[in-house]
Amino acid sequence: MDGAAGAPPVRSAASPVRCGARDGQPRIVVVGVGNPMRGDDGAGIAVVARAWPLLPPSVEVHIQSGEATALLDAWEGADLAVVVDAARWATPPEFGVTRIDAVDQPDALSGFGAGASSHSLGLAEAVGLGRVLDRLPKRLVLLLVAISDDAHGAGLSVMAEQRVGEAVLALVAEVHGVTAAPAG
Repeated sequence: MDGAAGAPPVRSAASPVRCGARDGQPRIVVVGVGNPMRGDDGAGIAVVARAWPLLPPSVEVHIQSGEATALLDAWEGADLAVVVDAARWATPPEFGVTRIDAVDQPDALSGFGAGASSHSLGLAEAVGLGRVLDRLPKRLVLLLVAISDDAHGAGLSVMAEQRVGEAVLALVAEVHGVTAAPAG
């Protein structure tokens, strides 16, 4: 489901081409995943909402609950897809935001799955399903915001707010790194 309540609406380029670049530009998809009514689980959506004004207008932006087939549909045919989600880690990472290139580093997802996500099928399962069905984008970058609180209620904890700022910088850098790269 795109466009969760209170989230910015989905922004897509006019007449998006689902199977590659438009006018020589790469097709870039950004997906914010989460539930803003479950505390820090809304971190992925918060990152995308805050980064939105800093992204090129050609970037497709989606807000989703994390349902696996919706993720597959959103990123299919993209040159780059960046998915931002909240994650619980058994051992907190050194930094508040973990970057995983899910295409080039498939083993980095081992141990990260439904137990680390509040979604019925976690992001790792969506990536695995996409790999089996040959529905991964050319590049798939996951930005995982470390959280500890996903209790009911709106609003992020102080720690999640700090990490959201870090993730906004990472997301903008990831997208601008592709849009600034020469075509070829």
